[in-house]
Amino acid sequence: MRRQTGSWRVAFCGIMAGLCVAVMLCGSVLPLATFCAPALGGILLVPVLIECGAKAAWLTWLAVSLICALTVPDLELAFAFIFLLGYYPLLKVRLDRIRPAALRWGVKLTVWNGAIAAMYGTLTLVFRLEYIIEELRTYQSWMLPLLLVLGNLTLWIYDRALVNITRVYLVRIRPLLPKRR
Repeated sequence: MRRQTGSWRVAFCGIMAGLCVAVMLCGSVLPLATFCAPALGGILLVPVLIECGAKAAWLTWLAVSLICALTVPDLELAFAFIFLLGYYPLLKVRLDRIRPAALRWGVKLTVWNGAIAAMYGTLTLVFRLEYIIEELRTYQSWMLPLLLVLGNLTLWIYDRALVNITRVYLVRIRPLLPKRR
């Protein structure tokens, strides 16, 4: 982590938070972006983690989560960021330290599936979103396990994408940022 002035760090976190919220609001307009927008929002927190540290990145995630919960009209999209895709890039740094790899992936899958269960449990039991409840009722009995398998495959893809995007940021984008002391 480079040493940055306090004002640079605050400005950088604010800009990235604003971009996250904008992506989330745009995602609520496009029906297919329910999970794409939160995933992109989580990816936007990677530079905050690299440039400003874990504490600033977690605070940025918290700020974006609160703003999204209050402003994004699609609660499923906002909750996908809050419960799952927004903090996963920040948590991934710690999870990647777990050895051996089988245990690491077991923990990642447990966190991922627990977050999905908590998200949909909150949406259906607390907020009583009828369209989600009705959608779940229309599924055939074999579709829910298939969705779970596809969700776990999505974790693997998102995890690999985060590795590659972080590498691109460090090699291509970071050198373009102004150097401060």
